[in-house]
Amino acid sequence: MKKTTIAVLTTALLLGGAVNGSVLHAATNAQPAQNAPVSGTGFSLNPGIEKQYGGAAFTLESLKAGSNATEFSLSRIVPENIDKEIDKNIMAMNILVIDTNGRIYERIQAKEQWRQKQDGSLDRVYTEQVAALKGNPKTLKLKPYVGGNYDDNSLQSAQKANVTVPLKGKYPIVLDQGKIGTVAITSVEYGKDKTVLNVTAKGEAASVQTVPIWLVQNGKSLNQLRKELIGVDKGVYRYQLVFPAVDKKAALSAMTKRMTPVTFLKELEMEVNLDQK
Repeated sequence: MKKTTIAVLTTALLLGGAVNGSVLHAATNAQPAQNAPVSGTGFSLNPGIEKQYGGAAFTLESLKAGSNATEFSLSRIVPENIDKEIDKNIMAMNILVIDTNGRIYERIQAKEQWRQKQDGSLDRVYTEQVAALKGNPKTLKLKPYVGGNYDDNSLQSAQKANVTVPLKGKYPIVLDQGKIGTVAITSVEYGKDKTVLNVTAKGEAASVQTVPIWLVQNGKSLNQLRKELIGVDKGVYRYQLVFPAVDKKAALSAMTKRMTPVTFLKELEMEVNLDQK
């Protein structure tokens, strides 16, 4: 059995591209720590959905929903003689969680561990928590994907991938992220305790694209305090990115990254009917 791991985000990816790697759809809140239990009114399902990918077997074992989070557990067994490219994708893949209404649920935290089964064999179990469900969706899809990396081959920094645009002139201001597409800043809200960038992105990679965005004041980049999905209409996602308060008279700009495209692994896509709960 081959020992492989699903990529787990490190906080370095949040600090303006200190390392090159997958951005991940829920970077802001991702933690490699022990998952807190799902609590509050909700449901618990055991879908048992099985998928094959190049000889590797994946099973969606559980799906839990509560008022604080939604959690799923995915087990996998990977054979020793698996194709190198398939193995590479398994190691690098992340999972987009999206519902019937097109709402994408951001990752909160994730963990992965070995498990010994009753027959003595071992498999890997990946457990991830995303935001709590909204709007009573009828189905929930898990869409594994690869890509969404900083488009820079350097190992210790991704500064060559930087794209910086001044926040002045007419809105929307478009940020070109290279192969993955573009995002647009439609307006900026200045408050005493925060600054909010209203951002739109088109397509299911929107959640990935809106992670590597920083507010820059007098040359100093400021990290996002939080990200909130405001709505989705015909595949266009509207987000609010919250940053620390800034001086409106300062030299302000937005920075993002050129990124590689996202490729969904359709063979591993899983859809859960929530009406059975």
